[in-house]
Amino acid sequence: MPLIARFREFLQRRQAARLDARAIGLQLVHLHSESARDHFVFPGLNITAAIEHRGLRIGHVAYGISPLNDRLYISNYQVLGSHRNQGLGMAALWCLSRVHSMPLATVHEVKSSKGFWTKAEARLAAAGVHLLRDLRRYDLSAEQQRWQHLVPEPEHMRLTQEVMSTPEWPAIKASNDAGPSPYRQG
Repeated sequence: MPLIARFREFLQRRQAARLDARAIGLQLVHLHSESARDHFVFPGLNITAAIEHRGLRIGHVAYGISPLNDRLYISNYQVLGSHRNQGLGMAALWCLSRVHSMPLATVHEVKSSKGFWTKAEARLAAAGVHLLRDLRRYDLSAEQQRWQHLVPEPEHMRLTQEVMSTPEWPAIKASNDAGPSPYRQG
């Protein structure tokens, strides 16, 4: 192994140890998860978790996991004011990356949090975690295209396709195109 690679590995281990030390007493408490058709990561999971430090709730995080299980999208991340600037927010991101073992991505960062995310990107990268920054609406549709083949067809569309593939479909279509029937109620 080249000297540069060994040095990089040493630095990653050192940064990981620092983040591990900061994360002592910190845990992510699962509050809610769902896979809803109207959510960005459908059919993946949207998860809401509380961030607790030594049993005290210090913030929350809402995130989604890509259906390809290759990225975690953070959509809402907040550490309460009195617990900021102590490294707990960074440690919570570290816990999130350790639990799910996948790259992180932020969705629509607010202006006041840019400094935090810039630091997080650098510190997590030093520990070997990739953080994709500030995905916007136009980025999200491109991301969704990556797993479009996994989205199940809605039930009503599936049933319509099923009826259209039957031999009776031309007769059904012809009667619908003919207009209202005196025999139909309605």
